[in-house]
Amino acid sequence: MLAGIPKNLAGATRASFASFLLLGHLVLCSIAWVPEYLERLGISFATWGIILGLAPVGAISAVLVAPTIINRFGVAPMMRSSAILAVLAIIPLGFVTSSAIWGFANMLFHFLASLTGVAVNTHGVLLQKKSEGSILSGLHAGWSVGAVSAAGSGAVGTLFISLEVYLIIVASITLIGFLILSRFLLAPDMDGHREENMSSARIKWFKIPPRIWILAFALLCVVLPELAIFEWSAILSRSAGIDLALRAVPFGAFMMGMIIGRLSIASLSKKFDIHYLSVTGTLIAGFGLGTGVLGAWFLSSVSPWATVIWLGSFWFLGGLGLSPVGPTVMLSASLTPGISTAQAIATLSFVTQAVSILGKVAMGAIAENASVSAAFIIPVLALFAASALVHSASVRGKSKGLDRINPPTGPLPVITGDVT
Repeated sequence: MLAGIPKNLAGATRASFASFLLLGHLVLCSIAWVPEYLERLGISFATWGIILGLAPVGAISAVLVAPTIINRFGVAPMMRSSAILAVLAIIPLGFVTSSAIWGFANMLFHFLASLTGVAVNTHGVLLQKKSEGSILSGLHAGWSVGAVSAAGSGAVGTLFISLEVYLIIVASITLIGFLILSRFLLAPDMDGHREENMSSARIKWFKIPPRIWILAFALLCVVLPELAIFEWSAILSRSAGIDLALRAVPFGAFMMGMIIGRLSIASLSKKFDIHYLSVTGTLIAGFGLGTGVLGAWFLSSVSPWATVIWLGSFWFLGGLGLSPVGPTVMLSASLTPGISTAQAIATLSFVTQAVSILGKVAMGAIAENASVSAAFIIPVLALFAASALVHSASVRGKSKGLDRINPPTGPLPVITGDVT
């Protein structure tokens, strides 16, 4: 991952990878604890869906204010400050029992975590522009590694310690980690953030090319399934009768597929048409996600072990298929004539965050009135819709720049310069 990087940037690259890992673990550390949250708050699935739907409001707010903060103070100072506040904001989630207060606290946490994500992403992009080789896909693999480790630590935590203690431990480790890593990040006077922010002209929203809007809804259909697995996998596992210690396994399997897929993006994009990768990937992901949920529903009355093996296997396939789709959609957007890369990706990000609110609320309503398994019809249908949208709007041909594009989930995607 460090090939082509001068020695004075190697430390910053390692620190950037570790930042992605720490942030991925922090944001997703509650995956295995979702059933615990539901029991403590005493709320229905429909109410849970509304609470989850409010979280993107914080994320959207972070996207709006982050460029101003970065331009004023630099990437590393914002990353350090927002990370400190984010780790402090996650601790109350383990103590609050009022659903209204918890929803507000969760929205605040997502705002601060998204600010950190913008800084982490931007630092990675700025490093990429200073490096001769492609390093961004390797950096973003750190997020997936953090997600898998979150599933593991959360699963172990549910067996031995309370939620409150677990969140305090996670917050402490993350805080210490970011404070140490901040010493190795690019300093404000050498990260080039001001030049990057001034490099691209913006156009009015009604002049944005129609192709960008198509790609924005394609990305939304790609992100919804990931969000559904992040937020509902533990509840689905519980409803399927999977033992407490194994409830994070399907999520972990999905993320392992994403890790392998993301690390393979560079080589795949050199061998295959990225249009083919996008369309085929969404179809494979839709098949894997849908078959996994349907099989788990049938097997839940037979054997918990068979259920977790079936669900984990097909969700691994889903993660593998989904991994190249988001980057190919974003690459297609960055290559659209008449709009800068920065504004194209910002448009995709805004549509994804805003409209996903409706998807989260709808999943909660279906889970409450039908079943958790039935709620997954939304992300499955979204994947097949994404296949049609990507087919109509993605670029054709091989690309060496695919692995330089940020993945759509995890830290909010922010690209500060043109992709070459």
